Amino acid sequence: MNKESVAEDSDSLCVLILAPTPKDNEFCVNVLGDARIETHVCTSLQDLCQQVKQGNAAVALIAEEYLQTDHTGLIPELLSHQPAWSDLPIVVLLIAGEHASPSLNQLQELGNITLIRRPVRIAVFINTIRANLRDRQRQYSVRNLLKERHEVNQNLEIQQRRFSLALKAGGMAAWELQYDNLYWSDAIYDLLGIPAGEPVTLERFYSTIHPEDLPKLREVWETSVRKRQAFQEEFRIIHSGKEPRWMELMGESVEWEMGNPSHFAGLFWDITAEKVQEKLEQRTAEIERFLSEATMTLASSLDFETTLESVTSLCVPTLGDWAILELISDDHTVRRMKIAHADPGDSVLADQLMKTDSDPRQKDRSSSPHLFGDETIFVENLTAELLGEIVQTPEHLPALRKLGAQSLIVVSLGIRDQQFGVLSLIQTDPALRHKIIDFKTAEELARRASIAIDNARLYKIGQQASAAKSEFVANMSHEIRTPMTAVLGYADLLAGAENDPEKLKHLRMIQKNGSFLLDIINDILDLSKIEAGKMECVTERFAADELIADVFSMMQVRAVEKQLDFSVEYATTIPSQIESDPKCLRQILVNLIGNAVKFTSRGSIRLVISYDASGECPVIQFDVIDTGIGITEAQLSQLFQEFSQGDTSVTRSFGGTGLGLAISARLARMLGGNIEVTSQPGIGTTFTCKISAGQVDSVPMVHPEKKHKSTPDTSKSLDTQPALSCNVLVVDDRRDIRYLVKQFLTKSGAEVESVNDGLEAIERVEQGQNSFDMILLDMQMPRLDGYQTAERLRSLGFNRPIIALTADAMHGDMNRCLASGCDAFLSKPINTKELIEIVARYTQ
Repeated sequence: MNKESVAEDSDSLCVLILAPTPKDNEFCVNVLGDARIETHVCTSLQDLCQQVKQGNAAVALIAEEYLQTDHTGLIPELLSHQPAWSDLPIVVLLIAGEHASPSLNQLQELGNITLIRRPVRIAVFINTIRANLRDRQRQYSVRNLLKERHEVNQNLEIQQRRFSLALKAGGMAAWELQYDNLYWSDAIYDLLGIPAGEPVTLERFYSTIHPEDLPKLREVWETSVRKRQAFQEEFRIIHSGKEPRWMELMGESVEWEMGNPSHFAGLFWDITAEKVQEKLEQRTAEIERFLSEATMTLASSLDFETTLESVTSLCVPTLGDWAILELISDDHTVRRMKIAHADPGDSVLADQLMKTDSDPRQKDRSSSPHLFGDETIFVENLTAELLGEIVQTPEHLPALRKLGAQSLIVVSLGIRDQQFGVLSLIQTDPALRHKIIDFKTAEELARRASIAIDNARLYKIGQQASAAKSEFVANMSHEIRTPMTAVLGYADLLAGAENDPEKLKHLRMIQKNGSFLLDIINDILDLSKIEAGKMECVTERFAADELIADVFSMMQVRAVEKQLDFSVEYATTIPSQIESDPKCLRQILVNLIGNAVKFTSRGSIRLVISYDASGECPVIQFDVIDTGIGITEAQLSQLFQEFSQGDTSVTRSFGGTGLGLAISARLARMLGGNIEVTSQPGIGTTFTCKISAGQVDSVPMVHPEKKHKSTPDTSKSLDTQPALSCNVLVVDDRRDIRYLVKQFLTKSGAEVESVNDGLEAIERVEQGQNSFDMILLDMQMPRLDGYQTAERLRSLGFNRPIIALTADAMHGDMNRCLASGCDAFLSKPINTKELIEIVARYTQ
């Protein structure tokens, strides 16, 4: 591009737009249109460059994405071939994130590049575009100036008038250096704040420059003049009666025609507003980063005191060169938790402040337990008198005076009318006194910190409540299950010795209702375990068909009692083993089949098993189909709610807690599946349970015996108990439990001894540790509990089986028993058959 390629007959103030997307183009056009800024949307980099060459652009707005794909270098070529007066402002819409783009670095070296982060803040966006338009206006002024100087011999008076108007419109002063003589336009007096008419020599100009910026500006000026190089420099001046202001000076060597010697000419203008805006944007970005880091720190731990100390350190130097954290204890005493400071040399003074006691009461507020009366304090200009008024105790005053505090912010940490403490921020540099933005930032930090403290406290309260609930459930389990062992056990003993049919009937009724009560207790405890997060699924490989056979064997007795057909059918082949929790799956199937038996008075119950590997995860499905009373649409909506059944008539007719289905649904979700139900009142109901089969790709498929069936005519075989031949030590603090266990085992042929607690068991084993083939050990005992007893017995060298007896129902009991040295686990109430079987298994 050459000088002739740019139209000079009119100064275009149009903004060329090349945004990332059509929607972004529309957004830019609308925003700039509302600000009365002319725009033109380009279709490509080639289109944008062509528009610039035709003189149709004052500012180019380009998305960074186009610059990254500008492999032919259209934009660098455009910038490198501009006329001497032109420095086309280019505004780059950055891609979100950190940037170290080579293309951007190259452009910033070549031209006038302004970067704007996305997402765009409208006010900053508009101000940036306007600043660049003003810059372009100045360039046009320079262009016109140079053109007019070139045509000076033709119409000098007209050129001068136009030049003056251009400078006045742009708020600039023009200068010219010839033969070491410096000439300024009249606008220089207002810009420098010097009396009108005073000669403005180079040294007089230098006298207004800020001392920190003078050496560099002098070097740039002298080097540029000597080497005839163009320059552009920013610096501060000491304006008369005002704070330092930012200025920009530019110039270049100009060759005049008709034999005039070379000289320098250029412009000088005030850029303070742009600098203030730039500083504000930098401060805003710094505060946003600070609040983001502080928020992450607050969220990193529930130990709010430690996180608050870390946040206090973060405050330095962003919000001050001193930060003091003080927290109020429950007894209204104040602890000074942290003092952070910017200068390592202030450690001695910090220690002195740390040792000074805090007082929660301010002067004239002796009845208030809050620091500073729970007020927020902002003092931009802190005088000695004000310091004396707000100091907490006289002991603080000397230390705070040594700090040389110039401004102060104190924000309260609290929520819902409860104050936790205060955060004090002190600035000691007069040039860096706190501003309103710092005060607002401190208030926002206090708000976030207060929420974090409150959340940590609420979480701690919740943890305590959860622990109390878990302890209550464990205690309830022990207190309910232990006496149920005696109730069911003694009923069993009496039934075994009773020949009177009527009395035997009564005993069987006690056993039946005791079992029913036990089911209710188990449901309540299971739900409590799930809600407390104490029940977890332990995944293992097992044969699903074997588990189903066990469930069939268990449930067919109930079906036969009600004269119902009960069958198990396999609709498809299934993996020989699946990955799941067999205990949870067994409980689901028992609940669903038991529910079907309860609500079916005639007909049949079918358990249909199928396997589906077509989805993302292979699924094994269990359909429990009954011909019972069915469920209405209204009842279906509350079917899986805790403590809920179809209606009150159902509860009266069939009993139960309404927890079985709720527990089953939760267990199914824990196994990676769900339970669905379809029903027709009076016809029957189908419950469909699907669970994940786990990783079964390499597992062979099997087709178990197609059908297990029991009918009302199935004959009941008498249970045969194995004969025992062993010596067993029973350890339990409950005499009735010891008696029952002894009776059960003695009848099966075992020799039984018993002791009251763990200490007695240890003494007995020490007397003859090889005299017992097995120890049945209660885990909840006074003096020395079962866990400690098992560990002591193993340390003594007892290597025979130890079977744990426990009434605890919380998840992890089995693992804890095994970890302490037990070989197996038996829950209370003790089932006679299970007791004898486990003793036989470990002693024979």
